[in-house]
Amino acid sequence: MKRVNLWFSAGVLALMWCGAASATTYINPTTRKTTLNLSEKVNNPNGFYFTNVGNRDFFGNIQITRSEGAAGSYYYNGTFKDSSTGPGRKIICSGDIAIVRRQVGRSGQLGAEVTWKVKGGQNCTSVGQTFKVNLVEHLPRSNASGDYTASNANTWLSETSGSVTWPAWRVTSRDGELNCRQTPNGAIKRVYRANRDTISAELRGGNAIAIANGEPWLLTRQGCYVRANSQYLQPVSLPE
Repeated sequence: MKRVNLWFSAGVLALMWCGAASATTYINPTTRKTTLNLSEKVNNPNGFYFTNVGNRDFFGNIQITRSEGAAGSYYYNGTFKDSSTGPGRKIICSGDIAIVRRQVGRSGQLGAEVTWKVKGGQNCTSVGQTFKVNLVEHLPRSNASGDYTASNANTWLSETSGSVTWPAWRVTSRDGELNCRQTPNGAIKRVYRANRDTISAELRGGNAIAIANGEPWLLTRQGCYVRANSQYLQPVSLPE
């Protein structure tokens, strides 16, 4: 199997316990099969990718060693190394990786242009080749009712738990306030305010979305629930 297939059918895993402001998840907008975790911190090894090619799984690490910003873009350079599991010989590939993060057109959505240069490895058939793919940030999108559920809000990927709820949200209530309740639709525990508070989802259970009386509620890191609907909150682009 040609290694070239790897970069266009990838699923990349991000660390659950990376700080929400230091890493985010990008995905191929067309095939939705390529996903990348970008860790913002230089010399931080917490970038990951996972790839399924046929009957083989590839898992790799990304380490950013240099970063700089210029004219609305941010540039990252580093190294990668992956290995595979599956039938046949074990495959290990390594090399350099370059990532350019910038706004996608006029949409306001962030994108990541990723280039892999394969330099070495064990049984790696793509040594000397370069692969490029364009990704966009994997922000949750509400359903036709405006609701965020586990099926559309669990778009941030964890190394240990797979898909988890997107970590950061902002208040969009028309009155600028959002009640956070002790239980879904229960007593008010605290109030979040627009343009001041960022709501952090509780990720220790993986899925922060609970359903009560047919309505989804988001469990926050403050231990209370907010109504998970686009009338009241929307995901925040990361890093903040």
